[in-house]
Amino acid sequence: MAAQRFAFRLTRLACLTAVAVLYAAPALSGTDASLDALDLADNTEFSDVKDKTLNVMAEAASAINENSGNVQRVSLDMRWDTPLMGRLSQDWRLVLSNRIDSRFYRGLSRNRNVNSLREAYLTYRLTPRTLIDAGRVNTRYGVALGYNPTDFLGRGTVRSVISADPETLRTNRLGNAMVRLQQFWDKAALTAIVSPKLAGQPSDDSASLDWGASNPRDRLLLVGSYRFAENLNPQLLYFQESHRSPQIGLNLARVLSRSTLAYLEWAGGRQPFAWQTSLPESQWDVAWRNRASAGITWTGENRLTLRLEGHYDGSADNERAMSAFSTASRYGLVQGGASYGNSARQALDLMSPRRSALVQAYWKDVVDQYDLNIIVQRDLQRQKNLGFAELRRHIGPVDVALQWQKIYRMDAETTYQIRPDRRWQISVSYYF
Repeated sequence: MAAQRFAFRLTRLACLTAVAVLYAAPALSGTDASLDALDLADNTEFSDVKDKTLNVMAEAASAINENSGNVQRVSLDMRWDTPLMGRLSQDWRLVLSNRIDSRFYRGLSRNRNVNSLREAYLTYRLTPRTLIDAGRVNTRYGVALGYNPTDFLGRGTVRSVISADPETLRTNRLGNAMVRLQQFWDKAALTAIVSPKLAGQPSDDSASLDWGASNPRDRLLLVGSYRFAENLNPQLLYFQESHRSPQIGLNLARVLSRSTLAYLEWAGGRQPFAWQTSLPESQWDVAWRNRASAGITWTGENRLTLRLEGHYDGSADNERAMSAFSTASRYGLVQGGASYGNSARQALDLMSPRRSALVQAYWKDVVDQYDLNIIVQRDLQRQKNLGFAELRRHIGPVDVALQWQKIYRMDAETTYQIRPDRRWQISVSYYF
């Protein structure tokens, strides 16, 4: 009860503070440096403390859902990146990244805690151009926002969904246990990743390390790149999972002008539909499937960034997926390896569209110390829209954010019907 009263007071304080701050007069103007065309990350994450060894953020949020109960949340986010031997040696480095989310439902009468150990690894510099990492590492390949076909190791690793923003989902996911070797030359680079199987099924336990989500199979990933010109550095990938066919990928980005970046990502290989992996293997439809993402971004002198993307996922087909799972028996799904405790993760495979398009407008300092981020994604297969909008106010170490989001959720326990989920969320974050 004491924890619930504390969460209630903290959430109420967050809401009152947010309303007051969002309508307050703007603070002093920040710097006017324009956004770089290659800076495609979410600039709201630890934006003022990137130079610190230890970054800690505490957040209180309240969400109003149009179709279900309201949710209050208290979170603690930590990242520690430090030389292991201090001034004695810069060859060893330790990285730890962890997040705790505590949610309260039904008037704070019920709560659920989820801990996500996102990263925990050691880095050793063998030579000035050779690095080796060992531990849990969150890797990312491809710069597209809505869909990365070559991001082979990141699928299904989000334990706690706090936002519909794709960049936030990618930041908060679990890394994979691996050994990673990186070799650099003047114009080329080579990365080799070995990621072993540590568990067979994902876990919904609050404090679980969830190796079943991050390391469900033995995996090998090889990545090579060569710089043909200053603005042309293609990346080739080879990915192999145990008992699966190899997959190959290509990432290509080209700076067209000082403010414009174009990019293309492609992956291909023999595989079943993603949603079929929860069915018995005898029901898989294995064939060569192409996946691609292409986009262009433009950044103006006023710090406005516009993005247009198109996506094609040959391993997805939400029309067929919904038809198959609406008639599948619970026994058949469990025999295929599905866990009903992890139905939210399986639902993502069911709802993945074959074709989609995304438009984003991100305006940093639209008014002094205010950031605006709007994302609209269109499912071209089912003709449905998804949306995310955020207004963020910076006040020194405090961020206040008002969000609106529309996604689609599936009742994976009973009817398998997809329904729109619209919600408002207001949050207050403090960066230590």
